[in-house]
Amino acid sequence: MTEKKIRIKVPKENKVRAELQKEIGSVCPFCDNEEVGHFEIHHIDENPSNNDTGNLLLLCSTCHSKITKGDISQLETLKKKIELMKSPIVSKSAGQKVVNFNSKIKNAIVGDYNNVSINQAKPAKPKYPQGCVGFETTKANYIGHLVKRFNEYKEYEVGKGNVKYAVFSAHLKKQFKLAPTRTLYNLPIERFGELVDYIHLRINSTKLAKIKGHGHKNYSTFDEYSKEYG
Repeated sequence: MTEKKIRIKVPKENKVRAELQKEIGSVCPFCDNEEVGHFEIHHIDENPSNNDTGNLLLLCSTCHSKITKGDISQLETLKKKIELMKSPIVSKSAGQKVVNFNSKIKNAIVGDYNNVSINQAKPAKPKYPQGCVGFETTKANYIGHLVKRFNEYKEYEVGKGNVKYAVFSAHLKKQFKLAPTRTLYNLPIERFGELVDYIHLRINSTKLAKIKGHGHKNYSTFDEYSKEYG
């Protein structure tokens, strides 16, 4: 019988997500999915306590599932992470950042003693132009936080594992008249407040929110979120 893995919450998860989101340019590194609001954090070495950013990769739930099933190997995942870092492999010296990666795969380690020495990569060109929600990381991540919260509340109604995460994002795109080739993060920044109010309304209208009552806090406000994670 396979031992069930216990998921441990990544410390300061939203800050880590923001870093990882920049690294992948808000696009799943394996399939180009752009619905970053429901992407998941994967531990490359399958060790949930190793939360070094060099061991973490942000990707869509479908590709995360493929890794879990073995359709995408650990070696492929590690190579993708190193490719995203965009830095040459060099020996360790003072002032360099060392990322520890404890692999279960033989001959899959780059560097000495399971250490990957990297130079800080140059910041990637923003995927979303200035003036879009996606250009401002904190606002984009807050939308992702709200979408995730809606899906968590919806899970109460339809059962765990039955929520189709892309459905709500697709509904929001239709509600705000975004073209099929655009994502929610292409919405003009002027409409950020309107989008937030609408998602708040949808969360408050769920069955679980009604059961918890008006006195229960269903989500952080943007000001609260930005103070903690901005």
